[in-house]
Amino acid sequence: MEKDAKVLVIATAVGQLFLQFSWFIMPFYLKALGYDMNKMGILFSTQTLIGGISFLLAGQLSLKFGYKKTLILAAGMGALGRIFQVLAYNFEMLLLGFFLVGVNMGLRDPNYSALLSEKVKNEEERHRIFSYSFGLGTLMNALGVLVAGYLPGHLVSLGYSERLAYKLVIALALIQFAIVFPALIVIKDVPVTTSKIKWRKELIIKILKFSLPSALIGLGAGITIPYMSIYFNLRFGRDIREISWVFFSQEVVMGLGSFILPALINRLGPVKVITYFQGSAAFLFLIFPSLPTFAIASFVYIIRSILMNIVWPVNDSFMMGFFSTEEKATAAGIRRAFSTFMRGLGNYIGGALFAISLAYPFYTTAIFYIIATTMFYAFFIKYNH
Repeated sequence: MEKDAKVLVIATAVGQLFLQFSWFIMPFYLKALGYDMNKMGILFSTQTLIGGISFLLAGQLSLKFGYKKTLILAAGMGALGRIFQVLAYNFEMLLLGFFLVGVNMGLRDPNYSALLSEKVKNEEERHRIFSYSFGLGTLMNALGVLVAGYLPGHLVSLGYSERLAYKLVIALALIQFAIVFPALIVIKDVPVTTSKIKWRKELIIKILKFSLPSALIGLGAGITIPYMSIYFNLRFGRDIREISWVFFSQEVVMGLGSFILPALINRLGPVKVITYFQGSAAFLFLIFPSLPTFAIASFVYIIRSILMNIVWPVNDSFMMGFFSTEEKATAAGIRRAFSTFMRGLGNYIGGALFAISLAYPFYTTAIFYIIATTMFYAFFIKYNH
């Protein structure tokens, strides 16, 4: 494995630790600032919709500036966005913060996938490095969730107000960028030999086949996932410390499990692994609202999250094998744009649905997951090798 690939994977994984300081407690932070579920929906949907627009720009920027410079630009926008989220003088400043974090997300993810895929030699090694990247990042997520779950309460016990305690934890997320910037500076970029992509019918169809299932999954995920921590609080009356253990357990098991994915792919093939796992996850969301206790709901949510999310590096790696060096960031960006636009719509729908019922969002999400998984299987089963 090339040295640059290792640097990218390790820096990204460690950065994930501090990213979780902002992601996991964000609904609680916004609640402490006095914002209701509808306002949260506006903020989350703004971030994801802007992320979607940025996904569309990610490939074009990489063709002009290269993967490395585009990633550095993304990190700069993300750092500024976090600063605005921490300051949060008013709703407009918060909105700007979510806007910039959305830009960061949209420019970063496609270029990271494209650059990492170019740092390996063959398909087997690509599946392995993507799985390892996901696994290490997820383990760091787990630690970040646990720290974020306990740190605000500890700060409150020291005499800080709840609002200030959450603000300080969100501020720690800025450490992510102190790690990522040096890593991006030391790695070598991959030369892009053309500034334009040769658009043709075959290329467009390939991108759409990956993008349409992702769009439906994004819509379903947007309806429920951003609200899960607050759901456990509203449904079962559990505090953030107890809820953090749910997400911690999910991330640990998922992170460890991702290291066995390459062997599973070799045995079943990437398409079967993706569809079997995501189809099972959809079924668990169908029964989720009927689960009677926090313990059972937590266990089922952990299993569902693992099944749904552990295969995303497989999906990313599988997709990269269909495109050339110049096409990869653009193709990945368009697929993620489809997903993110729909996730943004889902964020808004989810806020409205949760305001009506704690059950409707899960049924809706499950239906979209089932349709998307069936579509993906139909498109790609012939490539399952």
